[in-house]
Amino acid sequence: MSQNVHKFMFPALLCLGLLCGAAELPLDRKQLKAQYRAKAQLTSDGILLKSDTAEWDSGVQINPPEGRKFDFSNARYLAVDVENLSKDKQLRLTMHISSGGRDKGSSSHVDLPLREVNTGIGLNPGEKRTMRLYLPHAALFTAPEGGRNLKRPLDTSKINSIAFKMQWPFEPNEVKGLLDCRLSNLRLEGEPETARKVTGMGDAYFPFIDDYGQYRHLDWPEKIHSDSDLKARHAEELAQLEKTPRPAAWDRFGGWADGPQLKATGSFYTAQHNGKWYFVDPEGRLFWSAGIDVLQPHTDATNGRKHEKWFTARVPEDGVMPFTHWNLQKKYGQEDYRDAFYDVLARRLQAWGINTIGNWASRDFMLKGKVPYTMQLSDFAKELPRFRNSKVKFYDVYDPEFEVKMGNILRDRAAVDEITRKSIDDPMCIGYFIDNELAFGGIVKAVFGAEPDQPAKLEFVKDLKAKYGTIEALNKVWGSSYADWDGLLQSKAMPEGKGFRKDVDAFNNKFIERYFELSRKGIKSLAPHRLYLGCRFVGFRHAEAVRRIAAKYSDVISVNSYHNSIANVSPDQFFGKPMLIGEFHFGTYDRGMFSASLCPVWNQQERAVSYQRYLQGALSNPAMIGAHWFQFRDQPLTGRWDGEGYQIGFVDVADTPYPELTRAAREVGENMYSYRENGKLTNSMNN
Repeated sequence: MSQNVHKFMFPALLCLGLLCGAAELPLDRKQLKAQYRAKAQLTSDGILLKSDTAEWDSGVQINPPEGRKFDFSNARYLAVDVENLSKDKQLRLTMHISSGGRDKGSSSHVDLPLREVNTGIGLNPGEKRTMRLYLPHAALFTAPEGGRNLKRPLDTSKINSIAFKMQWPFEPNEVKGLLDCRLSNLRLEGEPETARKVTGMGDAYFPFIDDYGQYRHLDWPEKIHSDSDLKARHAEELAQLEKTPRPAAWDRFGGWADGPQLKATGSFYTAQHNGKWYFVDPEGRLFWSAGIDVLQPHTDATNGRKHEKWFTARVPEDGVMPFTHWNLQKKYGQEDYRDAFYDVLARRLQAWGINTIGNWASRDFMLKGKVPYTMQLSDFAKELPRFRNSKVKFYDVYDPEFEVKMGNILRDRAAVDEITRKSIDDPMCIGYFIDNELAFGGIVKAVFGAEPDQPAKLEFVKDLKAKYGTIEALNKVWGSSYADWDGLLQSKAMPEGKGFRKDVDAFNNKFIERYFELSRKGIKSLAPHRLYLGCRFVGFRHAEAVRRIAAKYSDVISVNSYHNSIANVSPDQFFGKPMLIGEFHFGTYDRGMFSASLCPVWNQQERAVSYQRYLQGALSNPAMIGAHWFQFRDQPLTGRWDGEGYQIGFVDVADTPYPELTRAAREVGENMYSYRENGKLTNSMNN
């Protein structure tokens, strides 16, 4: 990679020690603005940045000189060296740049709307590493009409600012020394990748997807160029798997073979050992869950309908283009390759140090019985009653059908599904999730906006009648003017003012309690020995009442968390219950994808290091009981059903593993039990 360095062409008002390669980057002190309770001190060694909170974008913003914009158009990366000065805390930090303005509406590359991109880093105490942001030049990556390329290119000649913060806060509101770092050597690196330029290509851009589902106009180490490449890579991997046994520290479940012996019950359960939470496997050994989601042969076929010119391959009549399925047929030399694929997949997981099948896995793979698994009984199930004509992702828990169906969900699933039936007594089954990323914050909106005969709304009004007796009494407290109780039922508007909040909060809590109580009943009424793994919350930030209720009924709290570190989550966030990360990942732009991920990093090696730091942070947190990566395979180049098209896999569209990531995962898997027991945040897993 070229390491050419570019000076910012601004007046040399004051040199503050931020270097641009070997040259100083002259900045005026006025260009730096500390954000919300952060302190940013300029020294000869860089910017000392400190904050005890992640709230409200706490951090520092670097602005260009007044009346100017930053020009990054002649570089490949914006880079900065970040040193974690804390002696005992992991650091997470994100770097953001933007171009355009809120008043812009053009889709050209010269007058863009407001767009922002970012990258991030996780650092152990005392660690120093470089954070690099790949610059998505609109002048290079604006796809010709009718095509696709990088999703959010910027006008890099007119960058508004550089911001450093802790994106998407989850930590307690105040943590002494939460952010304590030095930023130095802020610089531009490399030349723009003009070889990747697509802006202005016109019809020469098409087709841009090859026969294997890969981007045509770029090359990279793992890229497949022929069917013989698929078979050769497969043979190489099989030979490597043959030489790679499961980690020596594991028992047959992936638990700690040489660790303490606890009670063996024949099922997974949870327990604390030396103040730290673990699963306990069926033979009584401590088990920390390192998993991968979506372990399936293929998912998310590309829709080729109306886009024939995108592809070198012929688009089938139905428009469905399952590139990975086609690649696997060629790779294994079989129309139906699934059994062979699952056998290799089980060997892969052991070789990669992965001991758990995460959510949304192939049921046939779970039936093989080779790897412990989690299972989801519902993902906002269509057969369960919802709020009619509402976009809020939640059930109506007061519809009589909800109690019948959720309260017997395991029984009903087992009646029609072989693996669910087997899971009830299968020692490989860790437990069950119910749902994923429900809108707990939208329940009140759904109730008020519901039709007059919606069961939840009727239940709410029934409670209000019991409390107030008359609509006049309610109006007095709420400051409302409903003519009668029917007027409240007919209304779909939220009341104004604050008088109604106490009543709404009480009903909201009652509603949520009913959801969790019936979810637990749906599992425990048939399988009291199985773990209820929670609802897979979006992040850790939920009202205290929601977290208390979830902790009351769940055996494990599952949370999807896309951050560079979760080490600083309060162990008491869910009032003493263990926590399982249901989703996390890191991705890049260096493998021909148009979107990196929810947590972008700059290359494959940084993705591997980020994986290790995330797992090290989780292992160091006494309440964390495991972490599951989302997902097994990169998403389709042009996006899945909802548009997501991230480079987030352990393998790519051609089923080729990313070696940097698999090696990092193996190192974690081999050493995670000793690392957790040691309890120290060190870069090496062999601490």
